[in-house]
Parts: sequence; C-alpha cells; structure tokens
Amino acid sequence: MHRGVQALVRWLSTHQDFPGVTLQRPATTAELNALEQQLGVPLPADLRLVLSRFNGGTLPNGTMLSAGIGPGTIEEAVRAFAESVEADFLDPELLLPFFRTNEGSLLCFDRSAAPISDTWPIVDHFEDTGDTRLVFRTFDGWCRTCVGSFDAPDFLDEFSLDKYLAQGRRHVEIEPDVATAHATVAHALKRAGLPEDALRSYLAAARCVPPLPWCDWEALKLAALLEREPEAIEAASRLCSPAPTSRWADRETTPASVADVIGQCAIRAEDRSPWVRFLDQLVDVAWEDDEKLHVHEVRKAVVSGEALPETRAPRDEPVVPAQDELEAWWQMAREAYIAGMLRDDDMLLDPTLKPLRQQRDFTELLRIRRDF
Repeated sequence: MHRGVQALVRWLSTHQDFPGVTLQRPATTAELNALEQQLGVPLPADLRLVLSRFNGGTLPNGTMLSAGIGPGTIEEAVRAFAESVEADFLDPELLLPFFRTNEGSLLCFDRSAAPISDTWPIVDHFEDTGDTRLVFRTFDGWCRTCVGSFDAPDFLDEFSLDKYLAQGRRHVEIEPDVATAHATVAHALKRAGLPEDALRSYLAAARCVPPLPWCDWEALKLAALLEREPEAIEAASRLCSPAPTSRWADRETTPASVADVIGQCAIRAEDRSPWVRFLDQLVDVAWEDDEKLHVHEVRKAVVSGEALPETRAPRDEPVVPAQDELEAWWQMAREAYIAGMLRDDDMLLDPTLKPLRQQRDFTELLRIRRDF
C-alpha cells in the first residue's frame, strides 16, 4: 500500500466524527471479487484496499462509491457512463468511476492510459458536458492531497481566494507534473493580483504532459501585457504548432487572435524573426480564408514596420465603451475588471480600448486583487 493510501485510511479511521465523514462497513472479499468479475479486469490494488476498509461513504469532499450493485456503486456508475458514450459495459478502456465530488463530477481511473491497473491516472469527468481532464497522476496522489486538505487549518473555513491558492499549491507540491495543479495556482495568483507569478504557473501547466491546451493562450496574453518577451515566445511556440481545428477549440482561441497578440509583441522586439516564423506557421494552420488573410496582414506589417491591422474584437460589443473623459473611462475599465467582465482578451484585442491602452498602463488592472 502506498504512503498516501495508508495516510487516508489512517485519517478516516481516526476521524469518523469529523464533519462530513460517514463510512460504510468494509467490503467483503466476495463483493470485491464479484465487482472485478463484472468489470472483467482487476481493481487497482490501492482502491481494493480502501474498499476493504470502508465500502463507500461520504468524505468531506464528496462521496466514495461502493462495491456492490445498484445506486451509489462503482458498477452502476460504469454502466451509466457506458450508456452515455454508447459503449459496451465490458469495454476495458472505459473510465472507472470511484468518487463523486461535492461539485457533482466523477473522479475516475482512466483505464485507457496504461495497461496495468495500478498505473491508471485519475481524471475528472463532467457528466453534463462530457468533458474529462487529468487531475491526479495516481490514486496515491489523490489520497495525499485529500489528507493534506483535511488537515489544513483552514479546511473548515469558508471558501476564499487564499484557501483556493493553498489547495493548488499543496497539489503542486505532491504532484508537480500535473497541469491542473499548476493551472489552479495560476488562476488563484491571477485573481490575487500577482500576474508575473500567474504567468510562471500557466507556463508550468502548459509544459506538463498532458498539458491544458488553453494555458499557453493565457500565458501569451499575460506575457504580452507584461511585455515579457521570453515567456511570450515560449507560449507562442506551442500555440503556433500545427493542430487540427478541434485542438484550437481546446485552446479557446483562433489563429487570427493569436496573430494579433503576436503582432503586438513583435513590434516591440529588437529581433522580429521568431515572430515572423510564428506568423508563417499560423498562415498554414488557419482554416478559414478570412483568418488566413488577417494573419497575412499582420505578418506584412511586422516585416515592413507598417502599422498593424486593426485587431479583431473578441466580442460583438465592447465591455467598456469609449468615453470622452479619460479618467471616467479608466474608472469604468477598473470597475469592469474587478467585476470579471473586462478580460485580457479585451485589453489586447478590443480596438475600442486602443486609445485608452495608449494612455494608461493596463498592467495596473492586473495587480488588483479580486477575491471570490
């Protein structure tokens, strides 16, 4: 049994009166064998051990599914998932749910990721959208993170930005190669008004395998606003790599939008050649004629030194309409940013804001702390 699994079993054994903890009797060997026979594969040894001590029950962060038949069981969750994706219940690569979080998603072993059950990673599956993302490299990592959170002095406190940041940092310390851990920290640091630190965490998330595809876009925007060329080049080098249209949807951006941000970085650079190469790549990957033409126009301006073409607005209507009085306009921008309405995309790509951006330093907005 791994150290984190031992720690979780020990914690549950000694904290059965802790708020949110309700444990069921141990699963019998017959119940565990029956579940494995139904699934057609062995359970991961650590999960089997936990079920042999506590066959389901509630934890402070969700509900552990049990071995058995019917609602609230692993078997029932696998059948529901198989039906939702129109797959055979006995498909050996189906997700294997074992825990329902308080947010309603399912934590599952990804059986398709490795041939041996004890090396299956943990993914978070959202049944309403079908989205799935890797959240823990191992079951042991999940157990260690649970115990670290339960033992944290702020665990019973109300949710806050500082608590969210601490949770992310604990996960990074336990599993430094998991993108979602770094992305959590990055999001918290961004809200805390620490954009340079957030930028480093977004890049760390983008370097992980598998990465979170949208983290490079977040990093590129921050690097452009902060005028951090090395970080912008790193993010752009991955964003501009060949990828299918579906990958761009995961990146939550388009070649034209990336080109607009690259153009703003390029015109400040002493050496524009890396940026021109990125734009050449974007021309090749742009799948719509108008996108391809826009990238060409940005490239032409970067090479010739002419004015960049007008950026493509990220929305139909500006979040902060132009105002005659500069200070009133700036105050509107501050209020919109604090409210979460004005985003990095708007600051960089909304042509309405260009005159304001030329007069005021938008990085001042990035340094505003925005608590939940």
